[in-house]
Amino acid sequence: MSRTRQTPVPPPPPIEDEDEEEIDEDDEGMDPFEALCSLLATEEGETIATSLSKIATQIEMHNKIMIKILASIQKMIPTPQA
Repeated sequence: MSRTRQTPVPPPPPIEDEDEEEIDEDDEGMDPFEALCSLLATEEGETIATSLSKIATQIEMHNKIMIKILASIQKMIPTPQA
């Protein structure tokens, strides 16, 4: 029997995806934190936190008014005599 000598075949080079390179280059300009801030703030600089603070102030004022109305109504209703 005769043995034939086979030369080893090198593995093919890895295939590089061209789309991945383009995405990496485009991502460098946009910071994720800046993108999130632009979604959560208005052009005037008002954020969700400032909006909630204003709402809380309005609720406090509403509660004070409601307490005064309740006190006035209680004064108008005669107390039952036992």
